[in-house]
Amino acid sequence: MGEVRARFAPSPTGRLHPGSARTALFNYLFARHYGGKLVLRIEDTDLARSSEEFEQDLLDSLNWLGLYFDEGPYRQSERGELYRRVAARLSERGLTYEAEDDEGRRALYFKLPDRAGTFRDELRGEVRFSKVKDFVIIKSDGTPSYNFAAVVDDLEMGITHVIRGEEHLSNTARQVLLYRALDADEPEFIHLGLILGPDGKKLSKRHGAQSVAEYRRDGYLPEALVNYLALLGWTHPEGREEFASLDELAREWDPSRLGASPAIFDLDRLLSLNARHIRHLPAAELSRRLKPFLDDPLPPGRELEAVEALREAMRLLSEAPRLLRELTEPVDPTVFAGELPPSSDEVFTHTIAALEGRTLDSLDQARSFVGELRGWAKARGIKVRDLLHPLRLALTGRNRGPEMARLFVVLGAEEARERIERAREARLRA
Repeated sequence: MGEVRARFAPSPTGRLHPGSARTALFNYLFARHYGGKLVLRIEDTDLARSSEEFEQDLLDSLNWLGLYFDEGPYRQSERGELYRRVAARLSERGLTYEAEDDEGRRALYFKLPDRAGTFRDELRGEVRFSKVKDFVIIKSDGTPSYNFAAVVDDLEMGITHVIRGEEHLSNTARQVLLYRALDADEPEFIHLGLILGPDGKKLSKRHGAQSVAEYRRDGYLPEALVNYLALLGWTHPEGREEFASLDELAREWDPSRLGASPAIFDLDRLLSLNARHIRHLPAAELSRRLKPFLDDPLPPGRELEAVEALREAMRLLSEAPRLLRELTEPVDPTVFAGELPPSSDEVFTHTIAALEGRTLDSLDQARSFVGELRGWAKARGIKVRDLLHPLRLALTGRNRGPEMARLFVVLGAEEARERIERAREARLRA
């Protein structure tokens, strides 16, 4: 195999969504697998619908996902002279004619020498087509049609492989006829299976599908989204489903494992995968990524321990403000004081005394302290739940949360002592 040249060719008429993002990813992985080149081409010939805003969203989203390109971006709107030259070649061969398009405007049509034939798809084998009608190659405003511009650009850019969704199969039939009319070799085609919702219907917003920019704003990690998109139509030979980074995925990726069957987009599965990626991030890196989402700063001097406490229940980075408030906001002990077991008086009194003059600046110190409390409770015949649950309520006002030792570290010994003291006083008044 000679040099592989793949391309991603989005249209800036909308934001980057899961289907297009998967196409970009698979082209990226394919080019990296073969040590080839990846070209970015902006197909902006739809002047009415294309916008700079959408193009910038595409570029920002691709950059956020970590997908980089060896060439481009090229813009079709800047390549008009090339399309006119190739159209002239077809006209010289008697393969074009002018006629009114569907809206009554004059356009240049491709006169098909053949209306049926076959092409090879690497996932489907031989694909037959028939009854293809003449189609526009130069529109009334002088801009090229999608199918014509794609063929001209792929030839001029030396594209060897075209990887895209199965919805393009009908376009491929038209395009191979253009390749043949130009006496050009066709690239190899790979048409990926459709992405469907859990109900088996076309993926849409009701299934949780949204733009890559929206996933970013919601607090998904780019490596988690890339990881998930890679599983929509590809399987690892050993069944692996988690890849820590795009680089690791690229090392493991094998195009022979691509499939043509539809893939199911399951938002719950994506959320679960995102949570696992969050748990695997180093604390300092997670702290950095949380900063844009936080309304209030992490506890000074205890930032990394706070991050460790937050990550236990976090599925999205955007959940961090709520989780932080649940750890650090003031507690009203009168809400739960009447529900505490009788032994909580003794638990509170002992813990307050044990915290006097103590520093809990590390998790090891805090775990040692909790171990001491457990030993004391066991000697007093107090159940573990009757020890830890009242303390959790006193510290956070909640029934569930991070490991107890982490709570002591995040709050600090003095703040923890004051909260337990207020809970003890509320219990005595209840």
